[in-house]
Amino acid sequence: MTSATPIRHDPGCEIDQEERYLRVTVGPGLADEVQQCYRIFANECLTRQSSRVLLIGIATIDPFYHLAGRDALRSLALAGVPADFRLALVAKSATLIAVYDAAVVEAGRLGLQARRFQTEEEAKRWLLA
Repeated sequence: MTSATPIRHDPGCEIDQEERYLRVTVGPGLADEVQQCYRIFANECLTRQSSRVLLIGIATIDPFYHLAGRDALRSLALAGVPADFRLALVAKSATLIAVYDAAVVEAGRLGLQARRFQTEEEAKRWLLA
């Protein structure tokens, strides 16, 4: 098993480069912290030309802070991602399920492949398939 290369480890925002995908954990945190993490996530995707991303969300205060993830997807689509780009979303908080489902719908409108999963293991299998 290979270890991840840390990119950023702040409270409420962890980004690691795994062997074949970018792993991002957003939350818990206040609105500005969550929003900033989604901006950093988008920037890292573009900078690294990531084609596979595992995004894990945790909400303890207000799940609607995570709507910033949908905005990040719009930025990624406008800036351009690899043609085989895949985004796997895992909601670790039940309150995030609807927010991530909305992000999946938005991704589809933008021509991006995205799916929400119950577990990180399911998400990894889809990313690496």
